[in-house]
Amino acid sequence: MRSLRVNGREFSEKGMRSGGGIRPTWQHHGTRNRNRSSFCLEMVLDLHLEGTRDEGNCCSEPSRPLQGCPPFANSGRNRGGHYAPTKCGCPVLGRHWLDWFGRTDRIIPVLDGNQSVASPVDMSRAPWDNSHRREFPWSDPMSRSIRMSSLVVLLGLAVVTMAQQQVQQSDRKAAKKAIRQKVDGLKKASKVKLVARLAGFKEWVTSVAVSPDGKEFAAGSYGTIRRWQTGTRKGLPAIKVRDGYVRDLAYSPDGKWLAAGGYQRTFVVETATGKLARSLKGQRGQVTGVAFSPDGKLLATSSDDETVHVWNSADGSSIRVLEGHSFPVQDVVFSPDGRRIVSAAGDETRSTKRGEVITWDAASGKQLSTLTDHKKAATAAAFSPDGKLMVTTSYDETVNVYSSGQDKPLGFFGGHGRPTTSALFSPDGRWVISGSGGRAKGKNEIKVWTPRGGEELATIGDHAARVADIAISPDGRQLFSASYDKTVCVWDLAALGGGAKTAAVATAAAAAAKKPRTLRAGIIGLDTSHVIAFSRILNDAKAPPELANCRVVAAYPKGSPDIESSTKRVPGYIKQVKELGVEIVDSIPALLKRVDVILLETNDGRPHLEQVLPALRAGKPVFIDKPIAGSLADAVAIFQAAAKYKVPVFSSSSLRYGKNSQAVRAGSIGVVKRCETTSPCSLEKTHPDLFWYGIHGVESLFTVMKAGCQTVTRKKSTDALEVVEGTWKGGRIGIFTGTRPGKGYSGKAEGSKGNAAVGSYDGYAPLVVDIVRFFRTGKSSIPERETIEIYAFMEAADESKRQGGKPVTIESVLAKARKQAAKRLAELDK
Repeated sequence: MRSLRVNGREFSEKGMRSGGGIRPTWQHHGTRNRNRSSFCLEMVLDLHLEGTRDEGNCCSEPSRPLQGCPPFANSGRNRGGHYAPTKCGCPVLGRHWLDWFGRTDRIIPVLDGNQSVASPVDMSRAPWDNSHRREFPWSDPMSRSIRMSSLVVLLGLAVVTMAQQQVQQSDRKAAKKAIRQKVDGLKKASKVKLVARLAGFKEWVTSVAVSPDGKEFAAGSYGTIRRWQTGTRKGLPAIKVRDGYVRDLAYSPDGKWLAAGGYQRTFVVETATGKLARSLKGQRGQVTGVAFSPDGKLLATSSDDETVHVWNSADGSSIRVLEGHSFPVQDVVFSPDGRRIVSAAGDETRSTKRGEVITWDAASGKQLSTLTDHKKAATAAAFSPDGKLMVTTSYDETVNVYSSGQDKPLGFFGGHGRPTTSALFSPDGRWVISGSGGRAKGKNEIKVWTPRGGEELATIGDHAARVADIAISPDGRQLFSASYDKTVCVWDLAALGGGAKTAAVATAAAAAAKKPRTLRAGIIGLDTSHVIAFSRILNDAKAPPELANCRVVAAYPKGSPDIESSTKRVPGYIKQVKELGVEIVDSIPALLKRVDVILLETNDGRPHLEQVLPALRAGKPVFIDKPIAGSLADAVAIFQAAAKYKVPVFSSSSLRYGKNSQAVRAGSIGVVKRCETTSPCSLEKTHPDLFWYGIHGVESLFTVMKAGCQTVTRKKSTDALEVVEGTWKGGRIGIFTGTRPGKGYSGKAEGSKGNAAVGSYDGYAPLVVDIVRFFRTGKSSIPERETIEIYAFMEAADESKRQGGKPVTIESVLAKARKQAAKRLAELDK
């Protein structure tokens, strides 16, 4: 058997048949060869020669990634902290280097797997001929001789090239120093301290969770949930549940409830008392995952019956069932904005079947995408705090990293040697922490790494069996791990410091991420009772977390002199908001200098367009109370101006947030076929008849029916009653009834799965919560099309009345309004 020896390494002819590629790299033997010194630099030439293999197959196990590969290089035995460059694992830019020495590319030295120490060397003029490449099989002695000779030439060129590059390197000592500092930093970072090991479980510990305020944590095992105080680790009374493992735990965003996934049911526990509040039934197998939506209104649960159930967290009613998986669903999570649900699925007993990760629209239940990149069952998913990245774990021992909303992974982390079971992001989003373990002994580890670069920061390996679940405290300082070794471990992450910074800095960053900056809100118009209600809610010292750090600080009290109710209210409301600490200013420009966001509350919709333009020019997000404008044309113009200045606007009635209306909108009765809503409909001569107060009932109607109305007919119009009927696509019917006088709000809806009451009024708080969320995210929860269509419905109803009750199309009134809007903007926005 012929062989070559390069830098003390021997390469045989047999090895060259199975390998493919020649690649000089820099390598430190502290991780690769423990018999060498802890750190040294040496040029290593890895041979990679293609024999008769297809390009689609992996033909080597490269020791380090090549420059130009995607960020995490990862293949074969050496899987720690790098991305796989190609589907076949070949490290050379998605192509094999040498095809019988007939095809050549470039040799690229790599420093520490990322930084090039010299520019690539063009090998395209190497002295071999490609014309007879298929005439010399490896079994031919002449072929072997030719190739061995060619290899010697290539190795010689590579060695000479590397020597030249070493000479050209101007600051080699500095490079070595930088690498040593990096390695020293990783060694320091890996010193994660075990704070406590909590035993006493009779069976596997399968789940762990931390409360939103960080004051308590809980762990689930067979038929029981145990809780502790985080600071003292003093045990709280255990909670007994029905037989079966508690596979997952989740606290509600307000910390009042703890959801637990058991066998065929989900348990909801009141945290203050530790008592079982309700049991959600409907799934036929083990409940494997539980997750609250960010606003706490929904609870999603996954099960090995291949379904995901979405529940109303307030009363435990079922909203919808998400079906589409082909395997048991192992986990479920909400995106940080609450708009998407992601579920991970797979069958660990069927190793040839790929994992499934499905993204669903949280509002409609529509399946948005399916990812099948994991070679084996997918086990969990997690989002970064900003929602831009998502990671998924799997029995294939990897953690995939996705840019949120993309169908292809950025890469994968392969530092684990066992199936990955769980993953999470640190509160500041700088790290990913993932756990692993399987049936085989050893490597029941937790690893900490960077999501963008795949750099491994620490390995925690103190569990004697599979790491089943992990959780992190809100400040990012403590990690909790649950294991099949029947223990829960508590870890101090202060040594990590984000991989580069001190623990104090990391803590400050986590605290800043947890506590958003205070938003200064300004009010335009003090002629509606809403300004008092909103100011009291926002300026309350005991405001809940979702409303904290947003205060009304100033107001411009402008009213409308031709509306009697407006002029009467302003003086009294000025006095009341002053008592709440609100400064009164004498102009909109003066207001804009003092605030970050605007509440446009003028009761009169006519001046809204003119009032909103200065705020949009100043870049201030604006919530516009009902009605958004005094005409459809002005409503369209407002959205056009917002698009022009790239500043978000949002408008809604508080009636949209009625619990029963929201439940039907979310699909509790299936597809809505018919809906009727009723509300007061007092008139104001300065506004079209429905714009002034009928807007509330119309908003309820559209909350249930959503956008898509095609024609509108005024069925009845008397001194006491207004009846308007809309026809939606598919023949669905929506009817609004306005009463004079009248104070109540009501309605009913008929759906494909049953009937339900709608149109309830449940206070201002839900609307204010959504307003604050809008101010922080810049995204309205209501599609622009739906808001505009509400006003088009009312405009069409007015036109139908003028035409004696004839049907009027939504498109006809919109076309007219768009022309008028363009003209209005040209006049006002100069």
